[in-house]
Amino acid sequence: MSVIYKADYVLPMDGSDPHTPGEVWVESGKIIRVGQGISATNPQAQVKNLGKCAIMPGFVNAHSHIDYTLSRNSHDALNLWQWLHRVGFRKGQTPDYELIAASARLGAAECARSGITCLADCSFSGAAAYAIDEIGLRGIIYKELFGQSMGADYKRQFALVLEEIRRLQEAVSGRISIGISPHSIYTSAKEVLSLCAKTYADINIPLSIHLAETGAETQFALHGTGPIADWRRSLGYEVNPSGCTPVQILEDAGLLRENVLLAHCVHITDAEVKKISSSGAGVAHCPRSNAYLGAGIFPFSSFRAEDARTGIGTDSSATCLRIDFFEEMRFAAAIHRAKAQDAQAVSAKEILEMATKGGAAAIGMGDVTGQLKRGLRADIIALDLGAMLPGEDIYMSILSRSPADVILCLVDGLAVDEDIDARTQELAYLMEQHTIA
Repeated sequence: MSVIYKADYVLPMDGSDPHTPGEVWVESGKIIRVGQGISATNPQAQVKNLGKCAIMPGFVNAHSHIDYTLSRNSHDALNLWQWLHRVGFRKGQTPDYELIAASARLGAAECARSGITCLADCSFSGAAAYAIDEIGLRGIIYKELFGQSMGADYKRQFALVLEEIRRLQEAVSGRISIGISPHSIYTSAKEVLSLCAKTYADINIPLSIHLAETGAETQFALHGTGPIADWRRSLGYEVNPSGCTPVQILEDAGLLRENVLLAHCVHITDAEVKKISSSGAGVAHCPRSNAYLGAGIFPFSSFRAEDARTGIGTDSSATCLRIDFFEEMRFAAAIHRAKAQDAQAVSAKEILEMATKGGAAAIGMGDVTGQLKRGLRADIIALDLGAMLPGEDIYMSILSRSPADVILCLVDGLAVDEDIDARTQELAYLMEQHTIA
């Protein structure tokens, strides 16, 4: 099917200026052409005129945990290690799979409603893969593992995780890639990190890890002290400091490389920013989660100076309250201007670039999505600009929107399923029927 979408604004997000008005020609799930006057020379195509709207690439959520949607707004004033102990899924504290699956479906629907068409999601259960497939989204689902809990039997258990990844990949559509996520340097022994690096080298599997999210992680790594070290000891795990920073640990394991996504990267030095940027690894900036957990502020200006592959992520709604990508983008702009005490620290356009092509590049999908560009997949959103006043800057106007303004959300040129109400009711019903540890 051939469709040409028209609107008052088309923002390719490829470095070019917006088309005012503009058109996007979609055929067989791909973008054929972007510009003006396309419909006049292609009368065979169906034309959908959206009027006073902005058409742009769908947002890329560069780091999420939609499995945890059921825990949103449940626990206040927790630092990361307290949050992990109270909310994090682990042995003896994992809800039934049916409940996690419904939680992931609601999280996926909330992403779609917020204009997110592609996710990079770390999933403890694997349910997120089925959830985003059902909703119609694109993404990478990283099967999350906690290597330290594998103990001496880690090689056999790691092989079982790889087998689960293979089964998941066979079960979902081609829009979804299945990767692996050793949770962090403080929950995955160095032997497991090295095994992940070897697996990457052997089969080029996508990989993600939480890195340098809090200062306590650096204390743990360097000295074996601090609240994360105390928490790990309370669970019965040995704490053996390496004398290295988290970034150094990752580099020594062979995991600073392309196709590896690093979530957070808050507590790192400028020299480590350079190292990460030159490695080709992607970085996911999660401003609201970092703020609500008291983790700190991402060094945006340092990463921007090194032209790092940087995207924006929501993390889970259990740490950012709710999935609202517009709120995430606004918060990112505000916090970095405030930190720099400079309103020019980051522009609305730069934020939108991180939310689209930046995120796609960070997760290794820049040749698939993130821009309105010939040959890329037709992952497209349209935003209602009916309330826009004369003289508004188009980028700021988009930043000021809300999920309610997303009037079109396509992946591969097909509408996604945004039925949040039904999935909220489903999850609420299941939560009433199950006991959550």
